[in-house]
Amino acid sequence: MFFEEYSEFIEALYCVRYSKRDEEEKLNSYKEIYNDYIKFGEVNKDFEEIYNDIITGVVYTLKACDLEFLRVYNGLLLSISKLLRLKVKIHYLETSDYINKLYVVQGEERNYHCLQCDNKNQKLFFSYETEGTKITYCKRCLEFGRCDNYFLRFYINIPFNKINKLKEPLVALSAIQEEASIKIVENSELGINTLVWAVCGAGKTEIVYKVIYNNIKNNKKICMAIPRKDVVQELARRFNRDFRDIPISVLHGDEKKLVNSCFYLMTTHQLIKYYNYFDIVIVDEVDAFPYYGDECLEQGAMTSLKNQGTLVFLSATPSDKVKKLVDEIIKIPIRFHGYLLPIPKIKIEQSKVFTYEKKSQYITQFITQRLELARRLLIFAPTIAMSKSLKLYLEKSLVDNIVIDFVYSEDEKRSEKLEKFKKWEIDVLITTTILERGVTFDYLDVLVFEANHKIFTKEALIQIAGRVGRKEYDYSGEIVFLADKINKNMKLAIKEINYMNNLAKYRRLNKE
Repeated sequence: MFFEEYSEFIEALYCVRYSKRDEEEKLNSYKEIYNDYIKFGEVNKDFEEIYNDIITGVVYTLKACDLEFLRVYNGLLLSISKLLRLKVKIHYLETSDYINKLYVVQGEERNYHCLQCDNKNQKLFFSYETEGTKITYCKRCLEFGRCDNYFLRFYINIPFNKINKLKEPLVALSAIQEEASIKIVENSELGINTLVWAVCGAGKTEIVYKVIYNNIKNNKKICMAIPRKDVVQELARRFNRDFRDIPISVLHGDEKKLVNSCFYLMTTHQLIKYYNYFDIVIVDEVDAFPYYGDECLEQGAMTSLKNQGTLVFLSATPSDKVKKLVDEIIKIPIRFHGYLLPIPKIKIEQSKVFTYEKKSQYITQFITQRLELARRLLIFAPTIAMSKSLKLYLEKSLVDNIVIDFVYSEDEKRSEKLEKFKKWEIDVLITTTILERGVTFDYLDVLVFEANHKIFTKEALIQIAGRVGRKEYDYSGEIVFLADKINKNMKLAIKEINYMNNLAKYRRLNKE
């Protein structure tokens, strides 16, 4: 099934074979490609073998080792070029019951449908003619590989061997977590799409352990998708620790670890590459960039599901759109430790403070007081430039022994700085919204600098506030919105935090 060498002529052969040309046209094209190959002057044994196989109609039956190799690519819509990079003799796949061929763009003019991203917006399809043939491709998901109605793609779905020896991970859940966990399992079995609306620090990951275990036990294919690769990396470490008996496929921008497994952990960008495959898809941080607001990624999650598959969304700040996509909403208004969310305070400063034209006594006093109480400070700034400027400003305003640094998404020393902050080697860490979620520090207070900036949406402010008080031994803390005036997002963020706190009180979930 595999070849050793690669030639562009091989790709040309397969492009002709899996195009919509009639058999006579294909035969003529094969001969033209062969003549070009002869003129090229270099002998390629793989090309000659593949050419002879195609011309003579050789039929190949996949061996067990072939199936083992291909199984890791289950669910993917594999293009000719992708299969060639894997050095697969593509025509060997034709007779297997586990491998189907399909056109990713289907339908007729004004009624096209892309199976990869579920696009039905006709304005996002582009058509052109070549050699009298009209080819239409989807523009919306072009960055994930061109999908059209002319070249076939291969879809592999080879059954997995059932995992017999499977231990359920031991995880301590609160009463409300346990209730939610059981309900998600029930809903997944009934095909009910569910949103878990849980406050920051509620322990959303632990809540889905049972549904993951249950589906793997029943030989179902399950995927957990998260917008950010750093969270995928963190969860991979946790799941490999807690689900030791289960091989896990991990996929993100820096890693493509595909194994023979029915459990996948990936970024939402990887999820769109799968088609009609998963029995259940769990999307964590469904409100986060880049998933939220990207229709291609949002609908791609849907196309990765089987027709009878089930969705589970996890979010502390779900949008109205997400709420409408599900059949049931489970609200968890209290953190795992049982204490209410800290309520942000608003401090109004003159606008000149935010251009560093005027010194802020409040900022210096706030930082000094919190550090005296053996706390550490996380300060959110709207932009990288403002983070740099704020660092210089604070270094001039505060005493020399206070260690200040800043971090941003492309910072090569980001991990190193976070580790230093965790070890108390940095007192004040200035950051962009990159740290609004997915990080936990104890004895932490938070200041949002220019909280009325457009970058700080309601959702972002709630997530930022959620960094405070995440530990049972440190359930309180200060969260301050600093701005020259109050805007709508600041009001809405505080309103929603109060709503979840009041709901927790009403349901008598909170500790006094």
